[in-house]
Amino acid sequence: EEMQRFIVDELTQAANVLPANYAKDSSDFGRFTKGLCKTILMKFYMQTKNWAEAEKIGRELQSSEYGYDLVTDYADIFTLANEKHAETIWAVNCLRGTQEHKWHPHVLPNDYPNTDALTKWNGFKISWDFFNTFEKGDKRLETIIYEYVGTDGTVHNQTEDRKSTDNKLYYGAVPLKYDCKDFAGTLGENSETDYIIYRYADVLTLLAEAIVRNGNSVTGEAVELVNKIRRRAGLKEYKVEDFTTTQEFLDMVLLERGHEFVFEGVRRQDLIRHGVYVEAMKRKAQFAGQSTMADSHYERLPIPQSVIDEG
Repeated sequence: EEMQRFIVDELTQAANVLPANYAKDSSDFGRFTKGLCKTILMKFYMQTKNWAEAEKIGRELQSSEYGYDLVTDYADIFTLANEKHAETIWAVNCLRGTQEHKWHPHVLPNDYPNTDALTKWNGFKISWDFFNTFEKGDKRLETIIYEYVGTDGTVHNQTEDRKSTDNKLYYGAVPLKYDCKDFAGTLGENSETDYIIYRYADVLTLLAEAIVRNGNSVTGEAVELVNKIRRRAGLKEYKVEDFTTTQEFLDMVLLERGHEFVFEGVRRQDLIRHGVYVEAMKRKAQFAGQSTMADSHYERLPIPQSVIDEG
């Protein structure tokens, strides 16, 4: 309780003295803002199930004071040419020779064609079980490698690569995401494209969830907030009558957020908040041919005693 009060007080006091946002051409872009504080506070209230406060902040972040908006094309969210866009709430500023990130080497298969200038470690994957939950025609699939012909002519896809653990896509599809069209800004293992931590679509989908949880009913407003995300993805819009219970809506939001924010660091919190984290971890391990001892105590990350002493 004391820790929670500290978190709320720190974020609230910081928000009171920081600017709502910085213009993309400002030399201060990338510094902490009121919008960042409010976003983290909203996430805190979601995890502590204070739906009313989360809804309140979500509504506030929609105001013109902050200037947030959705990028028209999903793939453009993660490009060098379009960085510092209105959907960014906070990103790590990256620049060649100053600060860079290593997205591509962590995800690209080492036989992926036409990427000789890039380092490739054949790492992180989207499990095929989860990949198969995407709807046909979802534009977000354009940022995922789920089939390709390797440099030696080998065809890689779910059907072929699930035959052996030695295959590049055995464990799943590749979350390419950053600069997925032309790899601009990436050289070797380093990318200078700004690395997004929080973006406006996160706020809108959390607000939809908070509204339904707080009022215990599916509203047109909540459905429309999700539809804003689905329209951009080129998907059919939902109607209020599509949901006979609030749980159906919440299940839909959880899946929609999974598709929207794949590999953006929100899934663990979402699964915990929805009470399905342990179940999901066991299912994921089983898909990979492994066993897991996951239990509810894994929902918390332990703070080492040495860090507690140091603080």
